Amino acid sequence: MEKKVRIEIMCSQALEEDFTEEFTKLGIGQKFTKINPVMGSGFNKPHLGDNVWPQLNLMYIIYCSEEEAEKIKKVVTKFRQLFITEGIGCFISSGSEF
Repeated sequence: MEKKVRIEIMCSQALEEDFTEEFTKLGIGQKFTKINPVMGSGFNKPHLGDNVWPQLNLMYIIYCSEEEAEKIKKVVTKFRQLFITEGIGCFISSGSEF
C-alpha cells in the first residue's frame, strides 16, 4: 500500500478561491475535507468571527501521496509569499487508513 500523507491547511476564508483555482490548475488537492468556518489565533491576527476580530478561517484536510504533498507545499509557500499578512498554517504528517 502506498504511503499516505496528511496535510492540514488553515487560512483566511478570503484565500479559498485562490487555493481552489491553484489546486484545480495543477490537478492536486482534489480529494479533501473542508471545514468552514474555523476560528483561531496563530502567528497573525486572530480570526474569531466576532466584533473585534471579524474574519474567519477555513481548514482543508487532504490525504495524498508524498509526490502530491510536495506540490501542495509549493502552493502554500507561494501563497505565504504573496499573502504575507494572511497567516497560512500548514501541517504535514503521516496518514493511514484502516
